[in-house]
Amino acid sequence: MKIGLVRHFKVTYTAQNSWMTADQFNQWVEAYNQSDVYPSANPNKGQAWDICISSDLLRAVATAEQIYQGPVVTTDQLREIKMNAVNQSNIKLHYNLWLLMGRVAWYFSHKSQAEGRMDTQLRAQQVINRIEDNYKDANVLVVSHGAFMKELTDELIRRGYRGKGFIKPENGKLYVYSR
Repeated sequence: MKIGLVRHFKVTYTAQNSWMTADQFNQWVEAYNQSDVYPSANPNKGQAWDICISSDLLRAVATAEQIYQGPVVTTDQLREIKMNAVNQSNIKLHYNLWLLMGRVAWYFSHKSQAEGRMDTQLRAQQVINRIEDNYKDANVLVVSHGAFMKELTDELIRRGYRGKGFIKPENGKLYVYSR
């Protein structure tokens, strides 16, 4: 069994201003979540996949439909880890700082984040369980998002899968794990 992970292609949405209040950051996250993607080269490089499972967010579905010939199974379980501003400040911070603070808050399961780290790990386990239970002898292509792909990779490695790891997955790059 092979499991291929692909992070969605680069999104078309860009922030109008890099410096944002907490409310503006939360609005930016929502706009990003509704974004389409730029067309890109197919990362499969001759790999054959029996099924494709994708996050149900537009950017992931659009990517999956471009790289997989066949019906795409969508699920909200493959969505990116939800991000919120850590406070409701009117102070403008660079959106990269908001992102960093949000991920640190997620890591420590801070109340500002809808999902804590343990919740995310459980969700990754459920996704891999679903794949292993329903597609035992299949090669499965999974289209998801950067931070959640890291959690999926950690779970795959815990289960004995091997593949080339990453610190931050590149948009549109295929990472293959097998055991």
